[in-house]
Amino acid sequence: MGQTVFNYELHPAQIGDDLQDQSNDDAATALREFSLPPVDGGKDAWLCLVGAFLLEMMVWGFPFSFGVFQDYYTTTEPFAQDASRVSLVGSCSMGILYLASPFSLFFLQRWPYLGRKSSIAGLVIATVGILSSAFATTVWQLLVTQGIIYPVGACMLYYPVLIYIDEWFAGSGLAGIIFPFVVSAALSKYSYRTTICAWAVAMVLLVCPFLPFVKPRTPIAAAPMPRRQKISFEFLWSRPFLIFQLGSTLQSLGYFAPSLYLPTYSRLVVGESGFGTTAPVTLMNAGITIGFILVGFLIDKWHVTNVILLATVGTVLAVFAIWGLSVSLPPLCLFAIVYGVFAGSASATWPGIVRAVKEVDETASTGIIFGLLNAGRGVGSIACGPISEVLINAQWPLIAKSAAFGYGTRFGGLIVFTGLTAGFGALGFAARRLGILH
Repeated sequence: MGQTVFNYELHPAQIGDDLQDQSNDDAATALREFSLPPVDGGKDAWLCLVGAFLLEMMVWGFPFSFGVFQDYYTTTEPFAQDASRVSLVGSCSMGILYLASPFSLFFLQRWPYLGRKSSIAGLVIATVGILSSAFATTVWQLLVTQGIIYPVGACMLYYPVLIYIDEWFAGSGLAGIIFPFVVSAALSKYSYRTTICAWAVAMVLLVCPFLPFVKPRTPIAAAPMPRRQKISFEFLWSRPFLIFQLGSTLQSLGYFAPSLYLPTYSRLVVGESGFGTTAPVTLMNAGITIGFILVGFLIDKWHVTNVILLATVGTVLAVFAIWGLSVSLPPLCLFAIVYGVFAGSASATWPGIVRAVKEVDETASTGIIFGLLNAGRGVGSIACGPISEVLINAQWPLIAKSAAFGYGTRFGGLIVFTGLTAGFGALGFAARRLGILH
């Protein structure tokens, strides 16, 4: 996931009950602003950025690397005996991280002073989830520890930090590029239990020293307080929001399939092992980073539906024309990069979706729209795991007899499903062309 930085609308604070005179109020505000650390600079800002970068890598590194873990689980006892349910672990882990977005947003807006406590508690819970999974002997135990406990703690740890960073920088980590190689090498050289315990230790050692520096630029006591006003949810029934949300959720049903199954596909279809099974996942995550930069530039130049169409067409072509024909490592790696660039950048179009929704409802909250789009993607992520397993394990006589390349393998149904669901991303463009978007 590339990450989405939420923008919060904050209102002037009450400096004090005794500051009745407007000139005194202005002077107090000016003094407070003068004493704050500079934006995008200074020691505090850089320490905050480094801490957030490491935290983000540890939080998202696990779900972005789960394809490597899944390939290990499905081929290694005692988990291999229940291999059909392994994908649910990864899809739940990613899905909960997305689904928690609107709830975390509301919680942190309502009780901002609990952000630091939430991060500390989240680090403890996430570490316990990972560490306890080292002693799991069944898939359902992996589901509870890695698929539920870990993401719940990761949400509590991550979302307060995401808000703080919006006050300092607008950056995102490179989680998912390094960790697949690290995990693959560790699982090959050491035991599963050693690898998982090392991950838990690394999370504590890398995050704890910097967590005190990951803080808001404005102290909570001096931070602006939101006005007590009723939040409007009328935009939920507006056509732009419904159409974009539906397209995003349906597209997410197949979006996570490559990240879950590329290592297994590389091993079973291409015949690779070691580096060959890990490289596609890493290249896909690198492509996501590139795609975010590209789409972030285009979203300010083009109408959001045109950007979505470009991303959708690129994704569909990557799936049907490259993945479906890939039976060797070079084209599979090409698919991983292209898919990452076009499919992975979908959430980078959300600022444009927010603008489109606000055109029909100016009172709509930017943060709530972002949160609900994230939740829709979370629904798709959770559903993707079991749907993918059904497609892979199903018998497709017609495809088996007539199809070739990747389409003729057990992954043929999954490839077709991924391509078809990707096409739903263009619902917004189709609605605009038909004149029903607004």
